[in-house]
Amino acid sequence: MIGPPGKPVPARAGDGAPGIVESTAFKLHRATVLLDRIADDYLLANHGIRYAPFLVLLMARVLGPTTQQAIAANLGVSRASITQRVGALAESGLMCVGKSATDARANTVVLTAEGVALVDAAWAGLEDHQGGIDDGVDETALALQLDRLIANALGISHSGTRIAAAEAASTPSNAPTRKRSAR
Repeated sequence: MIGPPGKPVPARAGDGAPGIVESTAFKLHRATVLLDRIADDYLLANHGIRYAPFLVLLMARVLGPTTQQAIAANLGVSRASITQRVGALAESGLMCVGKSATDARANTVVLTAEGVALVDAAWAGLEDHQGGIDDGVDETALALQLDRLIANALGISHSGTRIAAAEAASTPSNAPTRKRSAR
């Protein structure tokens, strides 16, 4: 592993680092980076789309006709980033965007038939491509632990406290979260 330019990161705490590579946060980050890279490489090579815009399509597929705000909230990203991605996906013919019937300030997003076909084919292929990644993993236990980590992180991100952690832990990970305050 490489740390700052030209300096390797010690592998263990005894090598001069405070156990960085042994920490849960580091391991989770590393696993996420690897999974994202595998997904991005597969999706680009086989379906002509990168992982980040694919996630927008996937969330629109899961939610059905929805708002850009709901997609942003479910992905944990800014509405501005979703607005940019939705615009590009609409130009590509994968989504349709229209004014919300219930909120004049919001846009409703729906996948086109081409968008649905892409999500379905890409998801099935991605599942096959990633087969084996979770070999030996107790998925139920991992999901519970990830929900706990997410709840703890949400608690810390809300005013620097863990106040929201109990509430977040009781919220299914696929449920919309409450709106974050502006930074």
